[in-house]
Amino acid sequence: MGGGAPQWPRWHELSLLVWIATFAITGFVAVLATETSSFNLTAVVVPVVFLALMLALHVFLVSIRFRGDQILMPIAAGLTAIGLVLVQRLASDLLFQQLSWSIIAAGAFAATIVVPRDLTALARFKWTWALLGVLLLIAPLFPVIGREINGARIWIKLGPGSIEPWEAVKILLVVFFAAYLEEYREVLSHSQRRIGPFPVPPVPYLVPIVAMWGIAMLVMVFEKDMGATVLFFGIFLAMLFLATGEAFYAVIGLALLVLGGIVAYQLFGHVQARVDTWLRPFDEDLRFGTGYQLVQGLYALANGGLFGAGLGNGMPERIPVVWSDFVFDAFAEEAGLAGALALLALYLVFLYRGMLIALRAPTMFLQLLAAGLSFIVALQTLVIVGGNLRLIPLTGITLPFVAYGGSSLVTNWMLVGLLMRVSQVSTRMRGGGGPS
Repeated sequence: MGGGAPQWPRWHELSLLVWIATFAITGFVAVLATETSSFNLTAVVVPVVFLALMLALHVFLVSIRFRGDQILMPIAAGLTAIGLVLVQRLASDLLFQQLSWSIIAAGAFAATIVVPRDLTALARFKWTWALLGVLLLIAPLFPVIGREINGARIWIKLGPGSIEPWEAVKILLVVFFAAYLEEYREVLSHSQRRIGPFPVPPVPYLVPIVAMWGIAMLVMVFEKDMGATVLFFGIFLAMLFLATGEAFYAVIGLALLVLGGIVAYQLFGHVQARVDTWLRPFDEDLRFGTGYQLVQGLYALANGGLFGAGLGNGMPERIPVVWSDFVFDAFAEEAGLAGALALLALYLVFLYRGMLIALRAPTMFLQLLAAGLSFIVALQTLVIVGGNLRLIPLTGITLPFVAYGGSSLVTNWMLVGLLMRVSQVSTRMRGGGGPS
């Protein structure tokens, strides 16, 4: 920095937000100009409010002298801005509702930055988080508050609307997994008994693996949500492998998941329908029925080509519930393969920064916490994009930050806040400026 004027705190963050501002305003103007063939001042109201919100968060971080990561918040802001542009394009009547959720998400992010004061205190209440997570997970099964929407019973009624408790469960269970694995990693990875190269820990320490599998199967069978099952169990297996370094647990877990899936396919019609639609969506009895959404999504991908049809020039309205389940296909149709790869690159950078934070964290609990939170976004993106591309069966998971949905947006911004808190702890321990 030399002898010049002192640099503005969190300069990298601010400079990235300027690029996001340019993109957001351009995107909104392009979409509205295409739809109305004229420019309207209201085109910039939503992006200006959103960007003012992001600038307020930046000023808040500067004012409390926050010294954590400067890249994650702009990435989350950029993805959220893309989501707002797409909601304007795909379901403009939901735009102000999504903007309202963005404001709530920003408040949740700010609260996560300052509470709790000591992140390691979370580990002391690990069984409380586990119990609360399981209760929230099975809450949609309760007769009064549970609701079934679009074939999945993963919602609970809250006033005139509904929320998806699974979104909060993701974070609660990652905190529990991190604390549990920090305490028992030595027993799990250095057992005296072995079968060939594989460790065999005492039976009581295997119980959580079987319990997680049982809960995952419960979600798939009774809540009719394969996506939550894959995400829930996948996060657990990834953190177990990171904590122990033993592939044995991942192999056993995947085998249990496949076995449970085969049994569920044979016994339950909704699981069979999802798999059949994935395998043969173009069959006469499926392409205008249960496979219609997937088929139209594949047509949208084909129509996008290399550089896309242009914002506002595609036909995403042919895809049912496009603003939630198939927002990736809608974006790829109008931005092309190049745009889709750029979007996925943002998620890749998010994962890279999250894993870098995990590697630099000073304690095992914080390392596992940061890795687990990063893996939530990575696996969720992989599952929904894989479903849209017909690489795996379609699930009810939404694209993080981008797809319409309040519960997801709020919890994902809280996730960003937690990751930045871990990076702040690492910065303080090193006494440096932290990752920029």
